[in-house]
Amino acid sequence: MRSPDGSGHSVDGRWWLEEPDGTGVCQALELRPIHSERTPYQELAVWDHPWLGRVLTLDGVVQTTQADEFVYHEMLAHVPLLGAAVRRRGDGVSVLIVGGGDGGTLREVLRHPWVRRVVMVEIDRRVVEVCREHLGIHGDYGDPRVELVIADGTAFVADAASRGAFDAILVDSTDPGGPSEPLFGRAFTEDVRACLRRGGVLARQMGVPFYQPFLREAVALLDDVFGRCEIYRAAVPTYIGGEMAFLVATEDGATVAEPLAGHTGWYYDPAIHRAAFAVPVYWREGPWPVPRGESGR
Repeated sequence: MRSPDGSGHSVDGRWWLEEPDGTGVCQALELRPIHSERTPYQELAVWDHPWLGRVLTLDGVVQTTQADEFVYHEMLAHVPLLGAAVRRRGDGVSVLIVGGGDGGTLREVLRHPWVRRVVMVEIDRRVVEVCREHLGIHGDYGDPRVELVIADGTAFVADAASRGAFDAILVDSTDPGGPSEPLFGRAFTEDVRACLRRGGVLARQMGVPFYQPFLREAVALLDDVFGRCEIYRAAVPTYIGGEMAFLVATEDGATVAEPLAGHTGWYYDPAIHRAAFAVPVYWREGPWPVPRGESGR
């Protein structure tokens, strides 16, 4: 799910425009409205597109589409689970999903039989309900391993921080802003680490660095709290800029770049897992975007 930092609007009742703040760039989609409402937290809408299928937007920004959601959800789930959490499968792995109201990350986590418990904490009940009705990409909320909690993720993690209760924490949030703003702060990050069992892993999305230059600040925070973090990437066509960043860090500092068990999805496989950790130099060093006519080095 992505950022509520822009506003979408229609042109001639046919073309819907997504205009990220401050970029001077616009994405136009031919959308037919299916559902819209104002929840206590955000503007929620579901649309239909002739190629992409159903499209979820929050506060005027594309969050996911039926056509390409598998890329994002597979990479957010399988890279940390197969790169780190699988080490604990003999005990049965416990997973916390913070956010993830569309249910796609839950679906991917449940593909692993060695996952014994999944807690999904979503602040906005209506996102879960509307996505179940209109999007249909969710995992099985009736699976006995699943506990759905409608609550503030920061408060939930702060309360659980003394218990070291999870082997993996997946932060499937919008970008900084609105109800997700606290999920990018130091207090939440420190509480996440305290929630992890020995060898546990955190993974989270970090937007599209070319247009959303908050990656380096997030890397610095995770390096400070965890001692080390790694960047990996995936190409998600309907996110403006295409190349999306993810951050992953382990409680014991171990790398996640090598899959420790096999799995094949529609996007993810062991080769993609390894290749995803080859990221552009400017993601690590900046500046971005590079001004026209100037060298980036």
